[in-house]
Amino acid sequence: MPWRAEVKKNNVKIKLLDSNAVVPTRAHDTDTGYDLTFTGIDKVVGDVVFFKTGISLQPPSGYYFEVVPRSSISKLPLEMANSVGIIDESYRGEILIPVRVTHQQMGTNPRSTPFPSGIVQIFDFKPDTLLGVANLVLQKKPCLFQAILKKRFDCKFEVISDLDSSERENGGFGSTDADVDDIPILT
Repeated sequence: MPWRAEVKKNNVKIKLLDSNAVVPTRAHDTDTGYDLTFTGIDKVVGDVVFFKTGISLQPPSGYYFEVVPRSSISKLPLEMANSVGIIDESYRGEILIPVRVTHQQMGTNPRSTPFPSGIVQIFDFKPDTLLGVANLVLQKKPCLFQAILKKRFDCKFEVISDLDSSERENGGFGSTDADVDDIPILT
């Protein structure tokens, strides 16, 4: 058995808000994220479904949680609407997860508009409304996101007239990518 350092376990307080709530778990002791389970639908705004988790978390002092997608979401026409969720140590409300359904009719009102040929293909079904998609997610794959406990670092900003020079300087947005002319064109 390989040697593994003992990892300190921080105490996190959790409040179960409804009878369907599930305490977050990890599949393996070495996993970083704790799987969150959807328990219902809070609301639908445009193409975004806000899923309920039925839990409130209280991270230890000096910590916070990041809520991020699990890798299995890449197989579905779904994405986290706000990229990363931050659960501050002072937040005491229910953990809600905003999930955007990506589909060809984005920008219409999918909550109330039925799509006769279906809105998206998901779990071998093609529901005709966003609520139909949301209900399928609840039934088939309610654990699409995870919470990761992170240490919070405080900083103090010092206003100065110039930053130290660096090799990169102000090159951003692709400045470290290969030159476009050097990329072979596949035919």
